[in-house]
Parts: sequence; structure tokens; C-alpha cells
Amino acid sequence: MGKSNLSVKVLGCRGSVPVEGEEYRIYGGATSSVCMTAISEENGAEAVEEIYLDAGSGIVAAEPRKDSSISILISHMHLDHLCGLTFFPALSQKDRRIDIYAAARSGFNTQEGIDRLYSPPYWPLKLTDYPSNAVYHDLEKKFSIGKVNIECIEVNHPGGSTTYKLEFDGRVLVYAVDFEHNEEKLRELTEFARGSDLLIYDGQYTETEYPGCYGFGHSIPEIGLELAKNAGVKKILFTHHSPSHKDAFMQEWEEKIKKLNPNAGFAKAGMVVEI
Repeated sequence: MGKSNLSVKVLGCRGSVPVEGEEYRIYGGATSSVCMTAISEENGAEAVEEIYLDAGSGIVAAEPRKDSSISILISHMHLDHLCGLTFFPALSQKDRRIDIYAAARSGFNTQEGIDRLYSPPYWPLKLTDYPSNAVYHDLEKKFSIGKVNIECIEVNHPGGSTTYKLEFDGRVLVYAVDFEHNEEKLRELTEFARGSDLLIYDGQYTETEYPGCYGFGHSIPEIGLELAKNAGVKKILFTHHSPSHKDAFMQEWEEKIKKLNPNAGFAKAGMVVEI
């Protein structure tokens, strides 16, 4: 491979439900969506892969490149991870191909699951009725999108959730949201994320909050820090912020986390990480 560039943009990092207001300006109020852009150049020709991880309300702010191939990887079918999908700008671009990947849930494949949410009477159109060309794929454990190699594991969350590992030109992003830690799944995720350049990890609750939220399908930053240390992760970003956590609280909390690991931090809507 010739020249290459890999960047990750956070479009939305709020969990459970979108929120708005001045007190959410820094960390954002839109729900989960991240765009990974992989650019490779060989013999003067440039190839651009835009891979969106989840389609929460954050994906509404996406600015797809005209020259890119577009794919969307869905972690699971809960509303906060799909509520922005029909407002994704590329859906309105005539004949623009959009590949959508997800695991079967509750007996429904990718297209069936999304059609149950986006079809009459709940929504006037199916995605296949938009001007673009939406193509559905049922998830495999290993596959490739262009020059991006992808692996998947299932993690602990009500109804199930997929964690993705994306490798491009030797650089690795692991996207592990809606993950509730237990001993077995922590061991599995530690091995899965070993040596990754960036781990995006579910840190919705504080240590104090977590006992009252056990079973909801989420984790805490302290567990993520331990995992990152054991797996040799270079950088970890915590996401899926609780709707009740406002900027002032999160700024103070993030300062404490950074003292434990200077390569850790909280995701903020609009931030870009170069890998």
C-alpha cells in the first residue's frame, strides 16, 4: 500500500436518548455515531472509505465526501443507535450506494430489523424507497470493506450488541459501546482489543451509579482503564454518556480519569482523532 491516512470523527456520543441545551455544549447531546475515514493512494489514484459506526442522532451532522464509498455498521437495533439513520444526508443522493451491516436480532435479519422501525405507520418510507441505493448485509465474523479489514464479537448487552475491530494499513480501531462488563466478556474484549491504536469504550456510569444500573448493558471508565492497560491500548475514549451527566460534571470527572491515564478521555461531539 502507498500513502494512507486514517481518521475518526465523533458525530454523537450521548447514550440512551438525545439531549440538548447549553449544559451539553461541550460533550454533546446527539446519540452514538462515529465516522472512520480511510484514505489510500496508489499510483496517483485515491480511494476513500467512509465507515459509520452506528446511526444515532449524531449521523444527521455527517458530511459524506462525494468521492467516498459509504458503509454503516450497526452495533445493535436499539433506538438510540438508529434514530438518525433516515436523516443521513447521503440517503437523499440519487443512486449513491450505502452498504448497511448488522447482526440478526430477535430472529430478524438486517433489512427486516430496520424495516420494522422505518416503514409505515411509524415512518413513511423504507430506506430502500430513498433516492440512494441502500444495500443490506447480514454480519459475518470477518469481512472487508475496501482495504479495511473488520472483525466482530458479540458482547454483553440486553438483546445483544456487536463490538467491531477495524484494521487499515496496520492501524486498529475498536468500537465497544453498549458493553456491560463481566469476567468472561472482559477477557474476550481484552484479547480482541490487544494492541489497538484507539478503543472507543462504553463509560456511561460512574462507579457509584453502576450498582443501581446493573443489567442495563453498560460499563464504567474504571473498568475501561483496566482493560486498556491489560490490552496495551494506545488511546481510549469513553462514550455513551449518560443523559443526566452535564458538562460541568463531566469536565471534573474527565480530569480525574486523565490523572489515571493521560491517554484516556471522554468523547466530544465533533472531535477528530488521527490514527
